[in-house]
Amino acid sequence: MFDFPIAELITPEEQVAVARCVAIMASRDDSVSDSERHFVEELMGQMMLLPEERDMVRKEFSAPTNIVDVAGGVKHREARIFLYYQAVCAAMADNELVAGEADALEKLAEVFEFDAEVAQLFVRWVQDSLELRERGQQLLVEL
Repeated sequence: MFDFPIAELITPEEQVAVARCVAIMASRDDSVSDSERHFVEELMGQMMLLPEERDMVRKEFSAPTNIVDVAGGVKHREARIFLYYQAVCAAMADNELVAGEADALEKLAEVFEFDAEVAQLFVRWVQDSLELRERGQQLLVEL
C-alpha cells in the first residue's frame, strides 16, 4: 500500500475529488458491495474529510458523476498517482475487476496522461500486491 503524507501533498479539494472518484469507481459494476463501501469509508477517515464532504462522497454510490469530470480537479502529480492507486484498490475491494472498472481506470490513465502500458502494468502490480497480502493473512490465520 502507498502511504502518502496526504495532507502535505494533496489539497483539501483534491482529497474530496479523490474520495469521490474512488466512490464512483466502486459503483462502476452497478452495485456497491459492503467491502467497497468500507474501503471508501476508511479512505475518507484517513483523509479526515468533514461530514459534509463525506456526504458528498457517499452520494456517488447511488448517483455517480462522470469519473473523468471529477478527476479533472486533481492537478498534482502525487494526487493523481494516489487517486489511481486508490481507484485500483476500490475496484479490487470485491476481488474482481469488471469491464466497467477497467474502462474507468483506462480513462483515468488517459486523463492523467499516464503511459497506457505502464498504467496497465501498475494495475497488475496492485492486483498482485493485494493477492499476496490476502494470501499472507490467510497463512497467519492457519499458523
